[in-house]
Amino acid sequence: MKIHVISLLAVVLFFTQCKEMDHGPLSTSDGNPSPVTGVHVENTPGGAKVSYTLPGDPELLYVMAKFPSGDGTSTRTVKSSVYANYLVLDGFASTAEVEVELYSVNRAENMSEPLRIKIKPEKPYLEDVFESLEVEETFGGINTRFVNPMGGEYVLHTLYKNAENEWVLYDRLYTKSKGRDYAVRGLLAEPTAFGFYFTDKWRNRSDTLLRNMTPLFEERLDKSKFKHFPLLTDTYEPEYASWAIENLWDNDPNKIFYVKAGLPGAKVPNWFTIDLGAVQKISRMRVNQLAYAEAWMFAAGAPRVFEIYGSNAPPSDGSWDNWTLLGSFESIKPSGLPLGELTSEDIAVAKAGEDFEFAVSTPNVRYLRFKTLKTWSGQVTIAMGEMTLWGQTIQK
Repeated sequence: MKIHVISLLAVVLFFTQCKEMDHGPLSTSDGNPSPVTGVHVENTPGGAKVSYTLPGDPELLYVMAKFPSGDGTSTRTVKSSVYANYLVLDGFASTAEVEVELYSVNRAENMSEPLRIKIKPEKPYLEDVFESLEVEETFGGINTRFVNPMGGEYVLHTLYKNAENEWVLYDRLYTKSKGRDYAVRGLLAEPTAFGFYFTDKWRNRSDTLLRNMTPLFEERLDKSKFKHFPLLTDTYEPEYASWAIENLWDNDPNKIFYVKAGLPGAKVPNWFTIDLGAVQKISRMRVNQLAYAEAWMFAAGAPRVFEIYGSNAPPSDGSWDNWTLLGSFESIKPSGLPLGELTSEDIAVAKAGEDFEFAVSTPNVRYLRFKTLKTWSGQVTIAMGEMTLWGQTIQK
């Protein structure tokens, strides 16, 4: 009993002492610190590196810069601790001269008098990315291409002018990729005014590229007419009956086609054949990887390099006679990261599927052969979720 009473008294004493603790500021200094000296400005693309000499003040906590935001709508602050002798300022949209205020701040949060300096940012990378932008008509929309060598965060905005002569935002692409070849789809095959511009994470906006273009006509081909067309040299046996090749055209990318592992003579390249049910003019193809789990994205047996062949009279012996190469393609991982590493952009592309275009001069065909030359992991089994085709039906 005596032990319990002593323990209770100790607890009460502990909390009493806690209540009496002084939670004052880190410092009781009433003075203002001295400003930094020996400032050196190194202008950089879209910003500047500002170096300086710290004041000899043991109470100094950090150095702060204040300057207008890139779009001029607010004030930004950047801080650097006493363990560094420079600040990096970024997010400027032009090469115009900008006034920056530098402050020394001590542990009591007292600020020095402002030291005003001028910086003159070099041409921002946002302008370089915009200047690299190329656009052209494609099947069902507009194709865009641009390079982003520094891997900056940008959003490409696509607008069109409607019947009321008003600009309408149609599509936004977020990217950190060092280069993209991206198509804006679902547009009518009629003359239309388009606009394209980039924004960055500081809400800066590039110029707008204006073009009058007419997307090429296409429609999604009727998958209900597709069927497997097995030939002697094809490699198509599924691992399980539920992983059959017919899952490629069932409109459900979560139902997969997976070639059986360990087939006699299994190797890459390998191929399978499909009857489209009618003679078709093929404009593009969408391939969905196994995207229901990240472990399968840009990995395992997902085709990475492949060829598509077409024929109207395929030989029954499975040879390549009467087959015409329609296109050679490569799956591109936006981030370029190694196998097993994914960004949010990689995941979004894997879930949406990748589009591959055929030349306008591609011959009309009824039969397709999908020939895989390389998978993402190098394995010989093939794994896919869905395959969708667009174009025009020529002969039913």
